[in-house]
Amino acid sequence: MSTPKARPKRKQAKKKVPDYTVGPIPDDAFGAAADPPPPPGPEAPPISIDARFEYLLNNPDLYTAAASLPDASRVGRPAHYPSVVYLIFLCSISIFGSARSTACSLQRPLWWDQVLNAVRSHSGDEAAAALPATGPSRSQWNYYFQKRLKPAFAEIRDTSRDLWIQQALSCGMMAESGKRVSRAYPERQHVVHSDATVPKPASSQRHREVVNTETGEIRRHRVDPDASTTREGGGKIVYGNKFLSLAVRLAATPHSRIVLGIESVRHKSRARDPQRDDEGTAFVKLTKHILSQAPGLRAITYDTALRGTHRAPLIADGLIAFSTQHGGLTPQSLKQFEDKDTGCTHDLYVADGRICERHMTINGKTHYTPLPVEELAYRKGKETSRYYHRTTIPCPSKKHTEHIRCDETDEDRQMDPRTKRQRFHRTEHLRQVPPDTPAGRRLRGFRQDSESQHSRLDQAYALGRMPAYGAIGSLLIYVGFAWVSNSVTRAVIGTRQTA
Repeated sequence: MSTPKARPKRKQAKKKVPDYTVGPIPDDAFGAAADPPPPPGPEAPPISIDARFEYLLNNPDLYTAAASLPDASRVGRPAHYPSVVYLIFLCSISIFGSARSTACSLQRPLWWDQVLNAVRSHSGDEAAAALPATGPSRSQWNYYFQKRLKPAFAEIRDTSRDLWIQQALSCGMMAESGKRVSRAYPERQHVVHSDATVPKPASSQRHREVVNTETGEIRRHRVDPDASTTREGGGKIVYGNKFLSLAVRLAATPHSRIVLGIESVRHKSRARDPQRDDEGTAFVKLTKHILSQAPGLRAITYDTALRGTHRAPLIADGLIAFSTQHGGLTPQSLKQFEDKDTGCTHDLYVADGRICERHMTINGKTHYTPLPVEELAYRKGKETSRYYHRTTIPCPSKKHTEHIRCDETDEDRQMDPRTKRQRFHRTEHLRQVPPDTPAGRRLRGFRQDSESQHSRLDQAYALGRMPAYGAIGSLLIYVGFAWVSNSVTRAVIGTRQTA
């Protein structure tokens, strides 16, 4: 196989100018144009490597999670260390940058003595006395990682996820409160920010053998078996394995982020990768699991990968499902409002994620006037929850008020006999919190915290590459990174609460 040729650059298509106009956004329940932007939070102080390692070792949940790791088996080489040591090794890779550096560090008393003291504190003197004089070598780690950790990755992922959710609840995040808060402006600790990322794999090689056409030399490379190309939101093409993460944090509190869950998602065709869910489906499943343990969760934020079909079940569960508006959506007819007393009618449409009234200009062009929303109302039903926009319709006769549902209705789900499709994708076009409002920009700012998390993930490893091959191996590395991050949060938040 010869070296692949560089593909020619794609010509960017010209943006199509819409044949309609949309009026200015009114001041309403989602904020006013004169509202000042929220103040920036305090700068996060740096935390040294030895402090991160100490916080990790002193996290009691880490020793609880070690119980889910596989025990010694009669088949194969016996493990030289207990499961908790290998879990500490996995997490420490994000501290020292690579497995080689971690093995080298744990061979030194400077670091290994801290492990011995931590095991003695959490597991007893007998467990600490049974440990060897130095930490695992790289070959011992590689064997355990391949033979024991990878086959048990699902148990490690799920056990870690449930422990992280309980940690967030203990810190007052996503906890139920009797305090009445606006649904359009939920408190920071009740909003989960989430996103997917494609970190660089251990190798960017895509062919196991490359032949030099001039010399005939065959060069063999190690290739990540699960990596593939995918297109990010900005149109950038990246290569690697795709991972989804959800996290929550306190307002104006540095080092308070808690990763709630991590999942490997499909970024190939369903035929090539049937084992994993696509990004939206995996996000809905993970969010529903978190909501089952944290009923105080109020809102979730995501990017344009979250579509109406994904938002609908989350809205039915009572959540504010916020994401930026997907491009290419055209105004859709909603209903015709008619007042029986005055006999006036108003054509209501959905444009730019909110309810508008359609008008025709003197030039024959269509103009949509956004209507003010006085309240984002919430009604909890026996089976599903409902959200309403209490909308005001200006009129020369009188000011009308109409309640319009933001969740998917039974009429919306009916199939149109002409198109054989759903009549109206309400959750795709009409948004609970319109993105281009102060309330929407506030929630969009919350989602940017995921970018900070992903940037920190890339910086944790040498050359910004995940030090493992395959989606399962990289997922375990990401789980170890999350353990360190959550351990820092536990130590910092615990120190502030006791001060």
